[in-house]
Amino acid sequence: MKKVNGHEVVQLFEQFSPKAFAMEGDKVGLQIGALNQSVENVLVALDVTEEVVEEAIARMFN
Repeated sequence: MKKVNGHEVVQLFEQFSPKAFAMEGDKVGLQIGALNQSVENVLVALDVTEEVVEEAIARMFN
């Protein structure tokens, strides 16, 4: 399987949902982590809440 980094993941998401579609005040893009980090798995959430962060940590999403 090809390894990807955060930049590549963000590019894939922006193909599906361009930043231009965001409403004023929407948080877009990577919220936690580093774009140059190697990515093995991804957790997608509408809003980053404490519970979402706890789930990401517990399930070892990076």
